[in-house]
Amino acid sequence: MKKLHPPLPSREGKYKVKRRILSCGSVNFSIKKAEMNYLKSLNPVQLKAATYGKGPLLVLAGAGSGKTKVLTSRIAHLVIDRKILPENILAVTFTNKAAEEIKGRLEKLIGEKTEKIWAGTFHTVGLRIIREEAHLLGLKPNLTIYDEEEQTLLVNYVMSELSISNKDLPYKTVLWEINLAKNNCLTPDEYARKSDADLKAAIAPIYRAYQKKLTSMNAVDFGDLICKPIQLLQSNEQALKKYREKFSYILIDEYQDTNRSQYILTKLLSSGQTNLCAVGDPDQSIYGWRGASIENILKFKEDYPEAITVKLEQNYRSTRNILGAANSVIMNNEDRIEKNLWTQNDLGEPVIAEECLNETEEARFVVKNIKKLMSSDAAARFKDCTILYRTNTQSRAFEELFFEEGIPYTIIGGFKFFDRREIKDALAYLKAILNPDDSLNFLRIVNVPPRGIGKATLERVHKISGAHDLTLYEAFRKGRKDNIFNESANDFIGAFELLRREMPETPLHEFAARVLDITGYEDFWASKKTEEADVRVKNLQGLVASIKNYKTNHPRATLGDYLNLVSLMSDADQLEDKHNRVTLMTIHSAKGLEFPFVFMVGMEEGLFPHKRSIDDETVEEERRLCYVGMTRARRRLFLLSAKHRSAGKEVSSQLPSRFIAEIDQAFVAKKEYIPAGTAKDHIEAIRRLLNPVQS
Repeated sequence: MKKLHPPLPSREGKYKVKRRILSCGSVNFSIKKAEMNYLKSLNPVQLKAATYGKGPLLVLAGAGSGKTKVLTSRIAHLVIDRKILPENILAVTFTNKAAEEIKGRLEKLIGEKTEKIWAGTFHTVGLRIIREEAHLLGLKPNLTIYDEEEQTLLVNYVMSELSISNKDLPYKTVLWEINLAKNNCLTPDEYARKSDADLKAAIAPIYRAYQKKLTSMNAVDFGDLICKPIQLLQSNEQALKKYREKFSYILIDEYQDTNRSQYILTKLLSSGQTNLCAVGDPDQSIYGWRGASIENILKFKEDYPEAITVKLEQNYRSTRNILGAANSVIMNNEDRIEKNLWTQNDLGEPVIAEECLNETEEARFVVKNIKKLMSSDAAARFKDCTILYRTNTQSRAFEELFFEEGIPYTIIGGFKFFDRREIKDALAYLKAILNPDDSLNFLRIVNVPPRGIGKATLERVHKISGAHDLTLYEAFRKGRKDNIFNESANDFIGAFELLRREMPETPLHEFAARVLDITGYEDFWASKKTEEADVRVKNLQGLVASIKNYKTNHPRATLGDYLNLVSLMSDADQLEDKHNRVTLMTIHSAKGLEFPFVFMVGMEEGLFPHKRSIDDETVEEERRLCYVGMTRARRRLFLLSAKHRSAGKEVSSQLPSRFIAEIDQAFVAKKEYIPAGTAKDHIEAIRRLLNPVQS
């Protein structure tokens, strides 16, 4: 068996850390004591990263190496020991959940000062800049963030206005190109200048009209949350000076998955004092398909030549068998920075690699082993288990069997609570009331529930809007003033204006309940007296409860804050620890998470690595994705494949993934189906199967 790490001196021996006595100064003694205790729990390398002074710092944090602890300790050290004001620290995380975790840990160390730290994802940070500088960007602070569904509606509307058929140019293609352009920080004009291909030339005018419409509705999309701050900082020297001086220390997590626009924003903000701490792991770069560039972390030293590098190589999460298996896979990648990830944890159980007959048997294997884990370990719970797959379509077989067997489960990245029709309608009301310029959401709720506002009335509203350059809300108000509407339309706009007047003075959750009452939306569903309608009513009540809970945890939060939170929620942010359920999700969604028991399914050629990712560069990202999945496991790891898999009405024969063949045999309990020889022999066998010699 290969050694995973060199012999380790004890903490009491060679690596005993000398700690200087810190004077209390004006800092509360209990906080100082907490800080000292917190630093004491760091290993020597973590301590070096946490207490590093001025200048750029690259922290290469291997999987499970305690990077959250290091980030938290570094921020605490800056505030308590180096006397940096919390409001001068920017901490960028990959998910909102990670930001909340860091803030929660910091609160124990620096108390209420935590609230002054700018902590969140690139998108939440970008949104905050936009809201603070809205007047410089032609926007108002009460703006709406459009999600993918709202973007789609707007793209379709713009294409219709330009007389472009969805058959000639699919809206999905248009939306993908617009989002990609924004990931690369290209404005409509810049995109048009680069439109050398026919497709881009056709999309350029749509992009320009789409962006103009967004601004007129006081709305932004996800891409704008990064692009608009960049455009502001590049065009306004005062704004650039303000934010460079404000953020004297910047920490960015998951730096390996930053895209072009995030990279540019980082450079703009950090170029003043260059106290940038980038934390990441090239081996966990898995978002190249949506514009992320691994080069950002690989070339960090080129961007910041004076930077020092600290490698966090001790894994605290996984057993030696799990870590050894994962290491032996990722070592096959060439585009990486060498690390020697090791652990002092127990050897643990060998990794299980199992080939099943088909996806149904694969699901049965998982159910059988979950039950076995639950019965053999009194402390084990369903929420300790996760099923990880490459694509969302793989969840069906598990959902069916879990339902039959009575195993509670939750799907991350599936149909979300906030995607339900009744919740979307309720949120559209709240968005339109907060931002009446948002004609897209205003139009959605005009006749919801049905209130007799017909097509003719809406046509009159659109004519008024176009003739007088008014929003739909303003056009409705003018129509009522001119007495050209029926009673239903007048009642609607009257209720809408009443709610707008009540909004500032009414507690958040009470206001949400008031909206559902005044508009008659909750009564509409309650009157149907069907099982489906009852569920929708309960969901609406759940929304009000969600708002109340949010306000309790964030007393100073506004309606806009809540709506922004919902818009920016990621898959990982949906995961709730309080529910005892097995979690099903894609490996991408599992990034940053960990579970005692992990089942990676669909480990087959063409599925994982995916058939669209078999060239040298993209297969390296697939291998990194496999590594990420494997390193989510703390105690047990199961790798499953199927000999036959259904795709619609067709059943295809499958070969085990090359990634299984790459695992060192010493870490695996069962690998009988792997062909004898090296991983290269296995891959060659796959090539022969996929490309048979013609006789």
